[in-house]
Amino acid sequence: MRFVLLLLVSSFCLPSFASPSIPKALTPLVHQLYLEQGRKLSKKQTAAQLLENQFLLFQARQLNPSILERQSNVGFSTEYHVDKFLASSLLHWFPALSQLEKKHYPLVFDKDKMLSLLGQYPTDGQYTAEQLLKWQQQQLTKSASLTLAQVLDSQSMQNRFKLHQGELALLQAIVNQHLNQQALFTAAKPYVAKQGLTIEQLRQVVTAELLRPSMLAFLGVKEEMHGATSQYVDTLRSEIPESAIAKYYERHKKRFKYIKQVSASAAKFPEQKAAQQFNEYANAHSWQQAVAKYTPILIWQAQLTPLTRQSTPKWETQLAFSNQQGKITPSIRTPSGEWLVLYSQSPVYDYYDVKSETVRYQALRALTQEFAQHKFEQNYMAWKAANSGAVI
Repeated sequence: MRFVLLLLVSSFCLPSFASPSIPKALTPLVHQLYLEQGRKLSKKQTAAQLLENQFLLFQARQLNPSILERQSNVGFSTEYHVDKFLASSLLHWFPALSQLEKKHYPLVFDKDKMLSLLGQYPTDGQYTAEQLLKWQQQQLTKSASLTLAQVLDSQSMQNRFKLHQGELALLQAIVNQHLNQQALFTAAKPYVAKQGLTIEQLRQVVTAELLRPSMLAFLGVKEEMHGATSQYVDTLRSEIPESAIAKYYERHKKRFKYIKQVSASAAKFPEQKAAQQFNEYANAHSWQQAVAKYTPILIWQAQLTPLTRQSTPKWETQLAFSNQQGKITPSIRTPSGEWLVLYSQSPVYDYYDVKSETVRYQALRALTQEFAQHKFEQNYMAWKAANSGAVI
């Protein structure tokens, strides 16, 4: 019922006159980045996406707060990615910042001390509260404040493992990168201020842009890689009624057409050369003439045999259904090491039953995304109505 109500509400909601806004100076800056990335968005489209990104950031805080810390358990922290993206963007926007000297920040300990501090990498990748407390008290350089705990938290699982192996050069590179980025952010403040903006505002914009793909997938508006879904999407899917699946089936029945039966014959040979000769003769004359001439081992019989998907042997049956109907296959090596030539024709078509797993899977997949899109639009309108001022 909630599924139907949501579609009705989203279809008949009146447009909101609330007008959430973003600083005008942001649009040309971000538009530059989009063009550099080959994304052909107009400035108007850029402004619209910036606003939508802030809604997605709001949704992340409400529904998926862990993503603000890390998008993947094995990857770098979100803050690490934000710092890297923000630093790159600032250098693009304000080229004069590229003249800023990159400094070296010597570590306060050597490899032996590093190994002693870190110890063995935990098998589950999780640190104890005692370890974290000790590392929070361990400064890495005398030149600026940066603790061992901060570095470990920012890094990917692979890099953390390398650090536990004593890769001092990696630690030094991480420290230099982080502290030079912080120096860049400080140096950029006057340039950013001239645009009527702050570093904090740019950080919020960058964070929202980075999280956009993951949040669209989390909300079900875009599909996750490998078909994975969030608990949020699973809940949406569970609310789709059987009646919606039935209506989807009727609207898209052509998609559920399949080959129910084919007629086929197949010849098996111990050597590829014999199979190729048979194939060439069958294509030049006919299947029956080739069978009469070469007298091969036949899988079924010389006359084309009607097959269903339950027919045996399974491997040859699957080949009969996947073969281009009315065509003779080239010589194909079988799982048992022999060579096969197959001919199939006269396909008989049918439709999957509305209650079949094939129909349910495809219908639920499409309807879930449709439902998620409607819910996204409804929530976005509500958010805009509740935020009539600046949202950055």
